Amino acid sequence: MKYKCLITDHDDTLLNSTEEVHYPAMVECLKVLRPNISLSFDEFAFYNFDHGFLKYAKDILGFSDKEMQIEMEMWRGWTDVHRPTFFEGVREVLTDFKDAGGIFIVSSHSEKDVILKDLENARCPKPDAVFGWELPPEKRKPSLYTIEKTREMFGIKPEEMIMLDDMPHGLEMCRKAGVEFIFADWARKPDRLREKMKKAADYTAESFYEVKDIIM
Repeated sequence: MKYKCLITDHDDTLLNSTEEVHYPAMVECLKVLRPNISLSFDEFAFYNFDHGFLKYAKDILGFSDKEMQIEMEMWRGWTDVHRPTFFEGVREVLTDFKDAGGIFIVSSHSEKDVILKDLENARCPKPDAVFGWELPPEKRKPSLYTIEKTREMFGIKPEEMIMLDDMPHGLEMCRKAGVEFIFADWARKPDRLREKMKKAADYTAESFYEVKDIIM
């Protein structure tokens, strides 16, 4: 194997969650909390790309702490009922990588219990570690915590790791740590965002099968 450790994002990298869950959940949330605001998919994608969800919710929508709690409860309701579709090849490639002795890590802005439930339902290998939204803000992507903790846990070097992500938070983390980065170019995105990520990434993969070619 070329890399001992694959760190992956979760949403829009392993499964089609923004289009199938997060965007429609936010549309329903706005009907309750900001009924005068309409939101297209492209607008939602831009806000998440440029600001990150937390800044979008607090700085642009102006959600109070109480409204953030309502939003989280509504989002959890959607994730409990709606199961996003995993992208083709995810289970097969992750299984082959793990069977070959690879270390599989998830670093995401979803919560650990949601990530593990999604992977179990899709019969994907269990990650060796998950770093999710349950962490305090200073330890979430793009913090170096994922990289530093992975090095500590498994005794590997940055050049033995590679990350797969569709958003700039993972890219920023990798650039600070000296870890190579694959842009996951398969989830729905505005072209402007796609081109930015292609230019900045070390590799671009258009399917999970192409990820296998890069890492193995």
